[in-house]
Amino acid sequence: MLYIQDFSFSQTYSTHEALIKSCSYSIQGYGAYAFASKSGVDILFNDKEFDALLERGTYSMVVGVDEITNINCLDLLCEIKNTKPNFNVRAFCHNNKGSLFHPKVSFFRDEKEKGSLIIGSGNLTLGGLRKNREAFAVIKLSDEEIMRMEDYWQAWLHESSDNLKEIEDEEVIAKARENIVTRKLQKKQPEIEQELDDVEAPEEVEISIAEGWHYTDDSKVLLAEIPRSGDRWKQANFDIGTFQTFFGATPGDNSQRVLLRSLNDDTSLSPIEVRPSVSVKSQNYRFELDAASGLLYPENGKPIGIFIQLTTRMFLYHLFMPNHALYPEITDWMAANWTGRVDRMKRIVTTVGNVDDILSKSVFQHYKT
Repeated sequence: MLYIQDFSFSQTYSTHEALIKSCSYSIQGYGAYAFASKSGVDILFNDKEFDALLERGTYSMVVGVDEITNINCLDLLCEIKNTKPNFNVRAFCHNNKGSLFHPKVSFFRDEKEKGSLIIGSGNLTLGGLRKNREAFAVIKLSDEEIMRMEDYWQAWLHESSDNLKEIEDEEVIAKARENIVTRKLQKKQPEIEQELDDVEAPEEVEISIAEGWHYTDDSKVLLAEIPRSGDRWKQANFDIGTFQTFFGATPGDNSQRVLLRSLNDDTSLSPIEVRPSVSVKSQNYRFELDAASGLLYPENGKPIGIFIQLTTRMFLYHLFMPNHALYPEITDWMAANWTGRVDRMKRIVTTVGNVDDILSKSVFQHYKT
């Protein structure tokens, strides 16, 4: 089946979610990726479904270091390898001038000796897995096809052994240290994905950990009162309409992943939160919000979450408590624009342009383009 990863396409599906779904019923997996970033590795290999795969089986990967893959990414891969014994990763390190290691492929085998192949244009980066416009295919494999593929893979590994090195190898580390990408690169090379989310660079080089986390006047925005939900308001409940039409989640499809990133009061970005779309029998539809950790639910007033959609199932957010300076202005705007029942939680979806007077005074202003 062919899929298009394109946030403007109503039927979009991400490479990230296809990989999560395939690994969730597999006992063995293999992958080769030209480029990887720390954020791409984090949202995929630190997911609970990959943890479960590594409990019952193995995943082996080869990553290129010709471009993009940097020392921060290698450090995280090394950490995962050391804490998860069934995860194996090597670097493809070569000296062929004018030639890139450039595959983007994973395949998985399940308990019935069948499998699936995921092959496409997206690298193991935040852009390749979620934000870029990419195309990929998910191909079901018979027992005979998966056996042939595993044999073929092993033959390639054997004949490529001179180029396959441990990620702690000095030559691999030296190449990764050279992979510095700056914001000053205006003209993209066709074979190079600009991945600035987590690069390591000298102080004089302009970089941004916020790359890919910006919005525009046309971006969709949700202003939502967060209910108490007993003593667990960190598990933010939403109505099914908001769950589906704004967050892009499908009830019952726990392979979907919503990416959330909270803005701190000092305008810095918190770590990426990878959330399954959880729906329960009580017809609650919820996402866990790290920004609510350790905060008591207010005695007067309700927390208000403002969520800005960057692409399908990927959001910046900030929680506004009743003691925040902007809280009265936000509640006044919501009261004036709410058309639902007075006894329901207010949840209003609009565009950034319609609430820019509020957002421009908040931590969000630093992420508008």
